Amino acid sequence: MSGILQPFFMYTNDGGVAGATYGLFGGGENSGGALVNTTQKYKYLSNIVSSGTVLGLARSGLAATGNSTVGIFGGGGPSVTRYTDKYTYSDDTRVAGTLLGLARFGLAATGNSTVGIFGGGYLVSNTVSNYTDKYTYSGNTRVAGTVLGLARYLLAATGNSTVGIFGGGYTDTVSNYTDKYTYSGNTRVAGTVLGLARYLLAATGNSTVGIFGGGGGVFVGSNYTYTDKYTYSGDTRAAGTVLGLARYGLAATGNSTVGIFGGGYTNTPSNYTDKYTYSGDTRAAGTVLSTALILLAACSATANGL
Repeated sequence: MSGILQPFFMYTNDGGVAGATYGLFGGGENSGGALVNTTQKYKYLSNIVSSGTVLGLARSGLAATGNSTVGIFGGGGPSVTRYTDKYTYSDDTRVAGTLLGLARFGLAATGNSTVGIFGGGYLVSNTVSNYTDKYTYSGNTRVAGTVLGLARYLLAATGNSTVGIFGGGYTDTVSNYTDKYTYSGNTRVAGTVLGLARYLLAATGNSTVGIFGGGGGVFVGSNYTYTDKYTYSGDTRAAGTVLGLARYGLAATGNSTVGIFGGGYTNTPSNYTDKYTYSGDTRAAGTVLSTALILLAACSATANGL
């Protein structure tokens, strides 16, 4: 594997409004170690995977979030960048977005219909960050947000229309820490810790719950199928249904009913997907992605209660 992370690796329906029907997976690193700018569209109802429009910059370790109209892919590396892509779901067009305030790799993102929050990450100065960007979709403006309570990278994030939960990650060891970021007022408090400390995990959810899935530990082969189910009301956490394949460096997105966890690393990059149904906490294998990838990102018009 290439870039900053090498030391760790060695040790709704398909009809209706365009964009509301699929999750968009973008960027990452393939099995040959090459960075990619490709995107893949996963339709929730039919489980069909098709190609989307390529991103403007090939990179891994990026993050993505969006609203019902656009998705924003931001940051990444291993040549750490502030670059963002703005992807319009309705016609699969892509333009460069507004740069993030701080170039970093291994960040996470979530948001609501108005703003996206990009948090954490690894800096070109070889330090771990608690920095956040608040990206307003209308007008493509960006300002610094409230810093996270713990500097870390390779974390995951999900949320609903009110709050975003940033969970897990790596500081000088793996973490189960969570931040609860309230969009209105830009306030942040510690959330309920995850049930398993890990990094390189993924998260998605609906308006009620977020699912944090997969990830890894500090030792070779410590890849997890474990999931946390985080209920926003009351900040309660319970173990969810395990994923079908233990892996880290995966991505996730979904709609109000299901979450799709795609890609990741076992002993090689994977194209495996899990389809997690929130009601009943059931899980089944989904359609494989067209390319096996690690350190990709994902967003959707219907994730996080949109």
